[in-house]
Amino acid sequence: MLDLTKTMESECREKEPLLAEIIDRFLQDRDKAFRSRIHRVCLNREKEASTMVGPGIAFPHAVVREDIPSAVYCCLIKEGVPWNSSGDKVQIVILLICHEENHLSTLSELASILQMPGVPDRLLNSKTAQEMGEILQAAQQKKEGRRSPEKESVTRVLLENINRLYRESPDMRLVLFSNSLEQITALGEFLTADEILLISSRPRRLDQRRKLKKRFPHIIEVSSIKDRSSILKKLWTDRVLKEGDLVLSLWGFEFDDMAHSFSLSSVPRDLYEEARVLNYNIPHNVNLEILSRAVSLASELSRQGREGKPAGTIFVVGEYDSVKVYCRQLIINPFGGLDDHERSILDPSLSETIKEFSKIDGAYIIDNSGRILSGGTYLSIPPHPMKLEPGLGARHAAALGITMVAPVASVVISESTGHIRVFWDGAEQDMFTPSE
Repeated sequence: MLDLTKTMESECREKEPLLAEIIDRFLQDRDKAFRSRIHRVCLNREKEASTMVGPGIAFPHAVVREDIPSAVYCCLIKEGVPWNSSGDKVQIVILLICHEENHLSTLSELASILQMPGVPDRLLNSKTAQEMGEILQAAQQKKEGRRSPEKESVTRVLLENINRLYRESPDMRLVLFSNSLEQITALGEFLTADEILLISSRPRRLDQRRKLKKRFPHIIEVSSIKDRSSILKKLWTDRVLKEGDLVLSLWGFEFDDMAHSFSLSSVPRDLYEEARVLNYNIPHNVNLEILSRAVSLASELSRQGREGKPAGTIFVVGEYDSVKVYCRQLIINPFGGLDDHERSILDPSLSETIKEFSKIDGAYIIDNSGRILSGGTYLSIPPHPMKLEPGLGARHAAALGITMVAPVASVVISESTGHIRVFWDGAEQDMFTPSE
């Protein structure tokens, strides 16, 4: 267990002399050359990337080759000290010095304590160095108390079986969703897979990308690791995952060093609630994956609505050249001028934006690569005889009509019932109810 009792206060106003003060204070028994080298290593690391891990907290660390025990030194600067190029101030500095072989495990242990809910805020409200140390020690004890022998035993058995399944299944891919260095390190050491795909929304905070690269050759940054299904869908689109892969996903609490949840998915079938879309036989060049994603978003809107109110909208999928003559903007196009990656319907981080703009009348026009070309688009369809079920109105007429004049598919949500209908070739081809 790390010793978190070494604390001090400082009134220093600059980063370099502050680090020197901390080092000189706690390493008095070491010669000046050693202290100077530790100071230099810390500064070099700061030049590579700021060690500020959150508002008001910095986590500098020095790795040495000498066989020394890992040490943590904490400093409270009440007025704060500028820490990065933006001038953001730090009030809490936690300096770690350790041997290179213990670096990952020690760093992850300390990081997991700092990531525990409420700990950063309590540290920033510390009045004295002693109080800061007591908060860290209490968090450390609470973290250790979370460890359940029964839970660890069950988890270990599950991971051993994952190793066995991996050896027996040539098409299996392991995917870890995590922001915890402690968790990543522990699972990386336990799992025997040749490579594990790591998904993180804070890869820079892991800080050991080069050393992790051997076990995690693919480290993919996302905006949030919560929407795992959408992330896996995008990995399939980006050809990181391929059809036929069997994906075993693992994730756990950020303050835990083991995974507590697992799921098994067959790519691409199990990634879609509306998997039957992938079996559609559309006689046009319509990308079924993109259409399936549109149906998936429509299903979410149908179940959730917007701000507690039912939502209705249209998604049109196909080649834009075939529909642009029938499109007119009701509002300024909210997706105009964006880079392709910023307007992909497959990007999980864009889901809330799409849902928000669904309150606006009009349709989304989406090409076969998944780019949202426009939103709030009025579909101006020439008069055509069409058959609609009783009760369906102008929105359904527009969704049906666009498929009569262009080789596209459309998805429409009924604002009154939540039913989702899919059209192509001027006819209703499928319908989903809100419960499906």
